[in-house]
Formats: sequence, C-alpha cells, structure tokens
Amino acid sequence: MVLKTEPDQPVQPEKSGTGHLTGSGKVSDLSSQFSSFFFSDSSLQPSQASWVFLIWVVQITRWIVVDLASVNVFCFLQDPWLKMVLSIVFGFLVLISSFGTAYGTDTDIFCLKSIKGSLEDPYNYLQSWTFNDKTEGFICKFIGVECWHPDENRVLNLNLSNMGLKGQFPRAIRNCSSLTGLDLSINKLSGTIPADISSLLTYVVTLDLSSNEFSGTIPKSLANCTYLNILKLDSNRLTGQIPGQFASLGRLKTFNVTNNLLSGRVPNFNYTKVRASYGNNRGLCGGPNLRPCQAQPSKSNTAVIAGAAA
Repeated sequence: MVLKTEPDQPVQPEKSGTGHLTGSGKVSDLSSQFSSFFFSDSSLQPSQASWVFLIWVVQITRWIVVDLASVNVFCFLQDPWLKMVLSIVFGFLVLISSFGTAYGTDTDIFCLKSIKGSLEDPYNYLQSWTFNDKTEGFICKFIGVECWHPDENRVLNLNLSNMGLKGQFPRAIRNCSSLTGLDLSINKLSGTIPADISSLLTYVVTLDLSSNEFSGTIPKSLANCTYLNILKLDSNRLTGQIPGQFASLGRLKTFNVTNNLLSGRVPNFNYTKVRASYGNNRGLCGGPNLRPCQAQPSKSNTAVIAGAAA
C-alpha cells in the first residue's frame, strides 16, 4: 500500500493576525489518511507500520519548517496547534518504538519455548529455561543462550552442543530472527536437515550440526545463507552430492563434511580462502586429497557404445 500525500510543491504559509501557524488544515487531512491506513490494516507488520508513520512525520515536519519561516520563536512556542502536533509525533514515536521492541522480544521468547518443547532433554540441561520471569533480558541467563545485549531478550547465538538432545531439527528456530550462530553439535538429533533451512536461519554466520544422526541430502538452500563463515556437517549420515552452489558462498571460511556417505564432485571452492574437509566419504572426487572425477562420456560416445552393445 502507498500512503498518498500532496504533490511535492512549495507550500506558501499564510499569516494570521495573531502570528499563529496555519498548517492545521493540511495536517488534519494527512492525519485522516494516516489513521485510516494505519489502524484499518490489521496485516501491517511493525516494521511496515514504522515506515508508514515515518512518511507521515516527514510530511508534517516539512510543513512545520516552512511555516516556522514566517513566525518568530515566541509564536512557535505558544502556538497550541504546534504543541498538539508535536505531542502526537512524540507519542507515536514512543509507541512504535516500544511496539517493535516488544514484538522482537515476544518472538525470541516463543522461539526458545518452542525449541525446548520440541526436543527430548534426558539430562535436563534445558531445565533452567523457565518462562515465568518477564523482566528484560531474562532469557539471556539461560544456558546456551547469548543475547545481543544482556538487558534485551533478543538471541544472538544459541549453543546447545553436547547436551544429549534428541529429536529433529527445531524449525521454531526461525522465530529467533536475529540469530547469527547455531551450534547443535554432539547430540542425537535425527531426520533430515530442512530443505528450506535458509528461510529459518536468514542471518546465520556459524552453523554447526556435526556429530549427530542427520540423514538425507544436504539442502541446496544453504547456498542462500550468504553470511555463512563456518559450516560444519561432519559425522552424520548424509548422502548424495554436495550442492555445487556452495562455491558461491563468498564469505565461507570453514567447510567440513567428513565422516558421511557423500558422493560425486565437490564444489569448486577457492581453496586459498576456504578450509574444506572431505575425509571418509568414499564417493567424493575432484577436491584436495580426493581422487580425480571420471570424465563423463559425451552424448556421441554414449550413442556409439549403445549401438555396439546392440
């Protein structure tokens, strides 16, 4: 949706006999548009609402600045219309700010609560994850949780390594929307790695799923995690090929898939920048310390061989 405003033309301020500002009609019209748009559209996300409000504030500010050019400072301080507008502006700024913070906080709390509920925790490592405390930063005291700031319930890194956890990859991790590091290594997690994992971990920099029981293929969508520096998938039961698209991960520094059941040609990494480990995957070829890949027969050779066999 687009918030309609008047064309960007010079505004000619009018002067009244008392020296008061005279933009109230403009603001009244724009306020009606803003109220209709902002409060009637229940589908607006907090970030979208913030942008809509910002447009509204900028337009009002432009009118105020133009009007201020025609009055003195005393009139500026005494004008009741201006006081009302500034009160509305500051009130909405506080509201939008707190709404956005609360939204992020609630989703991160829900993220951890859902992860705890989806995993078996035989050694009770996650027992400290209790959610009756509503103070700012309470989840930052949980074992394995690192926040962006100790007084803000927003998760930066989640380290659940070596806890004996059982279950599948926790899809609820998508609700920790500011997460940059995830370490689930040395557990007993099983099943497949989600095909849409890039949409669950949008900003991930470090991902360690090593020493689990994950099976199936390595998702191609991991190539969309463009911030990845470290990717460890070693010591699982992964099969199939390593997606060639991984070669496009420009920030990747460490890549480890040792001790799996992988086969085929490895990605064409720049090995001066990427430290790649492929050991104990008998079917892999084409990389450092691996056997050369066999040349694929051309279509013409294939036809000749097929004809000879006939």
